[in-house]
Amino acid sequence: MTKLLQYCWIILLFYIPTIANAAQTIVVDSNHIDTIYRWHIHKDTLYLDSLPQTISSDQFLLDMLAQQSKELYQQDSLLRDSLLASLIYRDSILRIELSYIQDSIRLLSQTRPINTVKEDSTTQLKVAIDSVTQEINRLRNSNPEIDIQSSIVPDMNEDLSEIAYQLKSRNNPWKKEANTLIQFSQNYISPNWYKGGSSNFAILAQAKGFINYKKDNFLWENTGEWRIGIATVNGDTLRKHNITDDLFRLYSKVGYQVVKKLYISASMEFQTNFWNSWNTNSTTVKTAFLTPIRYNINVGVDYQPIKNLSIMFAPATYKMVYSLYHEGNSEQVNVTNYGIEKGKQILNEIGSSIRVKWGWKPFREIALDTEFYFYTNYRRVEIDWQINFDFFITRFLSARLMLHPRFDNTVIYTGDERAKLQFKELLSVGFSHKFR
Repeated sequence: MTKLLQYCWIILLFYIPTIANAAQTIVVDSNHIDTIYRWHIHKDTLYLDSLPQTISSDQFLLDMLAQQSKELYQQDSLLRDSLLASLIYRDSILRIELSYIQDSIRLLSQTRPINTVKEDSTTQLKVAIDSVTQEINRLRNSNPEIDIQSSIVPDMNEDLSEIAYQLKSRNNPWKKEANTLIQFSQNYISPNWYKGGSSNFAILAQAKGFINYKKDNFLWENTGEWRIGIATVNGDTLRKHNITDDLFRLYSKVGYQVVKKLYISASMEFQTNFWNSWNTNSTTVKTAFLTPIRYNINVGVDYQPIKNLSIMFAPATYKMVYSLYHEGNSEQVNVTNYGIEKGKQILNEIGSSIRVKWGWKPFREIALDTEFYFYTNYRRVEIDWQINFDFFITRFLSARLMLHPRFDNTVIYTGDERAKLQFKELLSVGFSHKFR
């Protein structure tokens, strides 16, 4: 009996490092290994192979278990405090480890070689990982608090991290997130290129984030955005570069839910720019520092039929446009482009507006963000529509396609001038990062 127990400890001594080696990198697929997920098995276990055979197996196993229990308790509080921790550790890992112990006893009685033990453990581990994957899908489909997108390239580690984050923050009324990007587009053509043309370079930088609060029937949304775009100019004899995009924007909305999906809301928007921009070969400034300043106050109803979709109708809208300069003190600024009369610096008027905001993310690697704004003073209209397609190539590398159609006949035209559709498009590739 004593020898049988010694054999048991020896088999377990060789078998536990096998489990650790198999668990360090896991392959999940119906046929092959393609998804990598790291289990919380510590490297201490790997030292079993290098220990002398004369060590006391009883004492070593007790010390190892004590050390790993301590590390498991101290690691990753985010997972430990969430429901996911209970799911993974209790229902998966511990169950797997128990099956290993049982299988070890079975293998001991059969005296099978260690290579066979490794193959069996790997097979069991794949089955267990498939079970965890099914549990992730169940959580995704059954829990409305978990909003996790599918992925073109499956990543279980990313799924678990996102689920853990949402479970941890589910009782927190505050939600916050920030996204930054810096992207480039470049084209070089040598002076002797047979088809002619000229080189150009453009850069776009953006920082955008939100801080939202929602509890019971009260909703408070806050958004901040800063963008700057610079590009070289072809055919301009006055300057080598120009500002293609310049925006500083603050938006805040408060609402009280009166019926399901419908809020009585009020919003405020402030936007301006900081840099001068010109037309090609022109000294007339299109925009300048704090010129123009646009300020809107809207009161109405906000309808949110689905998540990430907001339709706000504001029958009472106050619009203010302010120019730091006017033609009396600077002939370089044409304030009539902002709807301000000559010699004045400010425009005040009342009208109505509609604002539609929608975010759609069918996959983790693809996102659509669009905002449509319509304003009328009952004589003229202003329409502004921004559409952003983001393609996340890696965690830090992305591409963006931006489309920006606009129509504005609130500008003061002279002679036979008429408002025309305006359009801006940009395709760029660069770096991006998300903060939470």
